[in-house]
Amino acid sequence: MFFNVFLFIIVICCWSPTWYLIKFQLGIVDPILSVCYRFFIASIILFCFSIITNKKMYFSLKNHFWFLLLGVNLFSLNYIFFYIANQYLISGIVAVCFSVLIFMNILNERIFFKIKATFNTYFASLIGLLGLFIIFNKEIIGFTYSNNVHFGILLGILATYFASLGNIISLRNSKNNLPIISSLSYAMLYGSLFTFVISIFLNKKITIDVSFSYITSLLFLSIIGSVLAFTLYLKLVEKIGAGRAGYIGAILPVVALLISTYFEN
Repeated sequence: MFFNVFLFIIVICCWSPTWYLIKFQLGIVDPILSVCYRFFIASIILFCFSIITNKKMYFSLKNHFWFLLLGVNLFSLNYIFFYIANQYLISGIVAVCFSVLIFMNILNERIFFKIKATFNTYFASLIGLLGLFIIFNKEIIGFTYSNNVHFGILLGILATYFASLGNIISLRNSKNNLPIISSLSYAMLYGSLFTFVISIFLNKKITIDVSFSYITSLLFLSIIGSVLAFTLYLKLVEKIGAGRAGYIGAILPVVALLISTYFEN
């Protein structure tokens, strides 16, 4: 129990600053390419760690198929849609979209693993979602359909569902005794390559920003926000299930808001 709480807190601490730091990734480099760079760097770090620690790195084609699915959902489409959604939505609406992860995880666990959520899980999820509505009530009440905001909400919901599918695939991999570090190494690599292909298909200009703010934020997002956070988060999913791990979706926006309040007034 204590270890699960520890994992939960550390993941929150790792991911909360990323919402603020992503702003430094927007500008010269196309957001889709920034996603590609982030997870490619993260995958290289994980591969190096795996080689040094003699982790198992040889898997069947079937397992690589599941690594690919994990990468496409959790480390590509999820972030691409969220980055684009941020161009249309205010932070409160984005937070509410992401908080739906709790219910999507509960639903997908029921569909794919026949796992029924307890009453306490549903109740806690509703309390968390209600809390977000209270915190962001002015933004939500002031919501209008102007400026393609409805399109942004659609992208936010799609992004959250891809994240939920990634959680479920990771849970499936752990149930089949696939090690987390190895799974993440390949999944992040496949996700970054898939994102790069999308960039080429959309005729995005391949650029890099060498400014201090871009490089440092990219390294933080890659090392802390990706390697460390996802390793611990997927370990949490393995131990307590995707449904309860989804509580992070309700708490993370609140902590991220505190960070944004401090740095952005």
